[in-house]
Amino acid sequence: MKISKILASVAVASIAAGAVAATAGAYNAALSFQNGVYTFREMRTNSSYGEDSAYWADKVIMWGGNSETTWPDLIDNFDWDINGYVFDADYTDVDLDSDGTYTVAAGGFDWAQDGCTNFKFIKVTTDIPFDAFDPEGDPTAFVTSATLYVDGVAQTTIENPIPEKDGDYLSINIVNSYNPDMESYTGAYPTESITVDFTIEGLGGDSADGSEGGDSAGSTDGASDGDNKNSADTGVEGVAAVAGLAIVAGGAMLLSKKRK
Repeated sequence: MKISKILASVAVASIAAGAVAATAGAYNAALSFQNGVYTFREMRTNSSYGEDSAYWADKVIMWGGNSETTWPDLIDNFDWDINGYVFDADYTDVDLDSDGTYTVAAGGFDWAQDGCTNFKFIKVTTDIPFDAFDPEGDPTAFVTSATLYVDGVAQTTIENPIPEKDGDYLSINIVNSYNPDMESYTGAYPTESITVDFTIEGLGGDSADGSEGGDSAGSTDGASDGDNKNSADTGVEGVAAVAGLAIVAGGAMLLSKKRK
C-alpha cells in the first residue's frame, strides 16, 4: 500500500473520531428540573444525585429544608442519608440515534405536596459532547427548537434554545431562572407531568426506516412507565474502532518504511 493512501486513511480516521456522528443508541437524553422549594431531579453529571446515584432512575427528591419536621405527614418518605424526602417517580428518557425530534418527560408523583408552583429550571440533560454545540466555537450540531408541555398542554416553544455545558456534555435550557439571558417562565405548573419535545441536528445517522431523522418513543401526554431509564451506549466501541483503524494504519506505514 502506498504511504499516501495510508496517510489518507489516518486522516479520515482522525476526522471521524472528532465528529459527532450517532450510531444506534449512541447518546441519551433525560429531563431534569428543580422547583422553587428544591424538589428536583438533578442533572446527569451531578456527583451526588446524577445518573450514577440511587436517586436518578426513578426517584424525585424534596428537600424540605433538610428537616424531617417540614412535612411531618410524609415522614415515611424521609431519607436520613440525604436529609430529604424521596418519592417514586416515572421518567421518560430517550436514546438519540440520529437527527430528529425527541421527547423526555417527568411525572408519576404528587406535584402539589410541597406547595410550590414555580420552577428554578427545566433542562434536557444529555451525554452528547458539548463542543459540537458550543456557540463560542465552531458548532457543527444544533438544537433548533424545544417545546414544553405541562399536563399535555403546550406552554412555550423556544427556537434555538441556549446550549449549556454540563461537565463535558450538552444540556438544553428550557426554563432557567439562574440564567439572566432567559425570560422567566410564567406558564402552568403541573399536576401530572412535564414533557419536552426537542429537535436536534448534526448528529448524523438515519432513522430505522432508512429516512433521515428520528422520532422518540415518548409522548407529549406525560411521563411513561420509565422503561428507558438505563444509561445509553455512549459509542465507546465505535470510537475504539476508529482509534484502532488509525493505529493499524500507522503500523502499516512503519512496516512500509522498514521494507524499503
